[in-house]
Formats: sequence, C-alpha cells, structure tokens
Amino acid sequence: MGSRTQVAQYAATMAKELRKMCHEVELNDLAYLFEVAATEATQVRATNSSTLEHECASLSAPPA
Repeated sequence: MGSRTQVAQYAATMAKELRKMCHEVELNDLAYLFEVAATEATQVRATNSSTLEHECASLSAPPA
C-alpha cells in the first residue's frame, strides 16, 4: 500500500475511468457517484500535496 497521496491519486484515476464507462452505457446515477468519488480523491491529493509543500518549506527556512 502506498502513501495517502498515492492512494488518492489511484482512486481518482479509477473513479474517472469507471465514471466514463458507466456514462457510456447510461448508468447515470452510478456515473455521478464515481464523479463525486473522483472529485473527493482529487481534493485529498491536492490537500496532501500543499501540506507537504508547506512542511518542506518550513524545514528549509533558516531559523529567525
């Protein structure tokens, strides 16, 4: 199992693919649920990335 960010990225990718497949065969309610899942996973990934950038910046900052 990977890090939280890696899992979120994988989940977003899979949810987008499943949404597309469901939409093509008119499983619109299911497609919508996969869209919500993809959006949530993308937000988690973005939140983790910005937190990591903030942590790295604070580690590299010289002491005041």
